[in-house]
Amino acid sequence: MLPRNAIAFCKTLGATRAKIITAATHKTSAAILLDYPPGAYTGMRTFDKLGIMDFTGHTTRLANSLQQIRFPGQDANTSVVDSDVEVAAATQGLAPLRRPDVMKEETTNLVKEGLKFYYTNRAGDALGSADETKVTVLCTWDPKNQEPTLIAHFEPLKTPTTLKCKVEVRGSPRHHATAKDSQWVRDRSSPKASMDKDSDEALLFENSTQDIYEGLSSNFFAFDRERQTILTAPLDSVLQGTILKVVIDVCNMENIAVEFKFPSLKQIHEWEGAFLTSTSRLVLPIEKLVMPDGNVKEFEPSPTIELIRREVLKECRKRVEPFLTREDI
Repeated sequence: MLPRNAIAFCKTLGATRAKIITAATHKTSAAILLDYPPGAYTGMRTFDKLGIMDFTGHTTRLANSLQQIRFPGQDANTSVVDSDVEVAAATQGLAPLRRPDVMKEETTNLVKEGLKFYYTNRAGDALGSADETKVTVLCTWDPKNQEPTLIAHFEPLKTPTTLKCKVEVRGSPRHHATAKDSQWVRDRSSPKASMDKDSDEALLFENSTQDIYEGLSSNFFAFDRERQTILTAPLDSVLQGTILKVVIDVCNMENIAVEFKFPSLKQIHEWEGAFLTSTSRLVLPIEKLVMPDGNVKEFEPSPTIELIRREVLKECRKRVEPFLTREDI
């Protein structure tokens, strides 16, 4: 069976851009992220194959995450690795990529080349297929060769088959939540593996307060029936996904109140509904929420959440940045 996916990577040394290498691969984006040292990463999606939704926002987040991540080296005198102290070569080598403008330029070149290769090497009419493309970009430090590495992976975008989902509350909040660090792909493997087969997501919560933070790969929102207010975790306590920002903008446009307060399971009886957001899901209403004690809360369809879902899709389409033309393929 021929590989369906593709990878593109390059080594970036200061102002000298190395050649971009492209190749077909059987590996998924998750497997690729585990192949390389932890670093800043982001997951994007195409719309109509040739554009990427909020590409600038994604590259800015890559640069900002890279600013928060440290790439430690071993102390020559003590043989101890200090995770808070970055090796000098990494600080110098990654400095340009920690600037949003440089990160955008480098990522643009990489993704364009990779996306062209991906479409050109797919069987049949790639642009005429039903699949949109998931684009995952990782920026990390290569300790062996002492240089930055920028990798992009391309695969068919998996989207929900229904407009509702089942979630489970399990797992503790992540550390350094505001930085999208690929180490999280390793850390989330345990709660993900313990989920029921028919569950779409695991929600991270604080057991003592029953506060819900976010999902393993999503942001979480609840809709307070009495106050007609959307509740979501404080922005400095979670990773702010690109769709989260679109939801906030849509709520502002539709005069729907948003409160950055942890939705608590203690008040779940006050919720009219709840939903997840992510690059692949956009807005996905929750039908069943499995509590830590095994009890299940079921939600009926919410007109307000349905309004948000429709308007977010429209707004996402407005934020698509043209990337390729049909002549490029």
